[in-house]
Amino acid sequence: MELEKALEIVRKKKEEKGLSIEELAAKVGHDPVYMGCVLHGQHPLTEESAAKLAEILELDQETVAPLKKPPIRNWDPLKYRLHEMVEVYADSIRDLVNEHFGDGILSAIDLEVRFEKKGNRAVITIDSKFLPYKVF
Repeated sequence: MELEKALEIVRKKKEEKGLSIEELAAKVGHDPVYMGCVLHGQHPLTEESAAKLAEILELDQETVAPLKKPPIRNWDPLKYRLHEMVEVYADSIRDLVNEHFGDGILSAIDLEVRFEKKGNRAVITIDSKFLPYKVF
């Protein structure tokens, strides 16, 4: 089954069961932001998570199989604006990282992202591990 068809089925079952992203994430064992990415084909599920999702939404293995594959990520206007935010603030953040930690980078692999609504504001927290460059 193609990913888009699988995602359509998963989202429909989620709606039929009346589950929010937060509720589904809690049942599957993921953070709501991660689960939201799964529902849009932007993050894969582990075997264990896929089995839980299949059980919760009463899905067959053919439907959850595409959700276990690494995705190809794409662009849209919200993503563009997030990208723009990084472009505008990245140099400043790099300087602050260097001042606080030294020469290195923030991991995009060992990373947690949180989303919170505060009135008409969105708070996005990026919790990333610092990886120093090695001296040799």
